[in-house]
Amino acid sequence: MKRLFAKLHLWLSLPAGILISIICLSGAALVFEQEITQMVRPELYQQQSPPAGEGVQAGKKQKRPSLPFFQTMRKVHRWLLDPPARKGEKSVGKVVVGVSTLVMVIILASGLVLWWPRTRRAWKHRLTVTADKGRRRFWYDMHVSVGFYATLLLLLMALTGLTWSFGWYREAAYSLLGNGPELKKLFYSLHTGSWGGLATKTLYFIASLIGAMLPLTGYYLWWKKRKQQRLHTAK
Repeated sequence: MKRLFAKLHLWLSLPAGILISIICLSGAALVFEQEITQMVRPELYQQQSPPAGEGVQAGKKQKRPSLPFFQTMRKVHRWLLDPPARKGEKSVGKVVVGVSTLVMVIILASGLVLWWPRTRRAWKHRLTVTADKGRRRFWYDMHVSVGFYATLLLLLMALTGLTWSFGWYREAAYSLLGNGPELKKLFYSLHTGSWGGLATKTLYFIASLIGAMLPLTGYYLWWKKRKQQRLHTAK
């Protein structure tokens, strides 16, 4: 069974890995958007009084502008720089991001199956990074052990992020959990890490960086294995 999951993990990761790295890296860049914007442009976060006659609610609905860097990162993260012409419509970039995120869920799930130790003794090796047994072993541990620590948050980000990519997924999620503004806010907070303040945002930032690293370490390990196989065949 693990051999089947290994093939699934590999052959999905090879074509989708770079896209997943881009999505995760741009997502990491967006985690502290509010904090960085408030530090760089504090005037954007000053309380603005609503125009006379429009009331308090009108003032609350005013949107703060985003810095150009974060605007670009958001376009990369959500649409690979190919935003839909209108809200709710599709674009090639939006579909590619959605499919890549769905593939990421399968890769993470299959990776968890492959990671799961068969014996109690193997648990320690699967949870630690060894730095004194060669470069390949180090990057293997970075891929397997560090990847495990980030898997839960990456799955949470991916599963909530899919609600912005596919209407059928969003409708299924809302039908199971209930539709409404509160649920949408919950999904957004679970996707961005804002639900627990600075502490959870920091964890999400680290997990996103790990998510961007995993395909790269996977490519390296695959290349080393292929190289060794070619050398063995040549002999």
